[in-house]
Amino acid sequence: MICSEYTLESEALCTDCRKKLRPCGNSFYLCHNEEKYLVWSVFYYSNIVKELIIRLKYKSDFMCGEILAKHMLEFVKSNKLQFDLIAYVPMTKKSQKSRGYNQSEFLANYLSRFLNIPVICNLIKTMDTKDQIGLSGEDRWSNMEKCFEVKENKFMQNKNILIVDDVITTGATAFHCASKLKESGINNVCILTIAKSKV
Repeated sequence: MICSEYTLESEALCTDCRKKLRPCGNSFYLCHNEEKYLVWSVFYYSNIVKELIIRLKYKSDFMCGEILAKHMLEFVKSNKLQFDLIAYVPMTKKSQKSRGYNQSEFLANYLSRFLNIPVICNLIKTMDTKDQIGLSGEDRWSNMEKCFEVKENKFMQNKNILIVDDVITTGATAFHCASKLKESGINNVCILTIAKSKV
């Protein structure tokens, strides 16, 4: 459990923890080099949400992942977000082998299962990059430049795609993923993250 006190057996967060959730909800545009993509974030990256993400991302705590994914699913349904396919921010093969899983893929697969919308795995991260944590805003953009590619797939043509990730800060990672998908003939790309952070 994320906390030692909880009200129901099926509820992993107690009342006090749930009160610490800081909903974000407002959409915004991620703009760079005359391109822009619509972004939604479910929460702000603080308090209990930060702890949940850290546990999922670095401690293989998939119960925390399910808590986050459930809130993401509820957000999609309550805001009536419309899309044909789900993508996620990829890791290099080396990084994924080291961690054992991709937390963004975990979230995407959860949404896919309950929305009955396919996940596509056509985004590829071609090179390892520095961890974005600790980098300045400008360094984050240059760190992510030219490290993503898209495998061609006619099934994606003219479709609307939702990119899923855990946290958005400057948006450099999500932007470059969206840009690559758009180049490959996608109709529209938007982004959904669990949390919104600051540099």
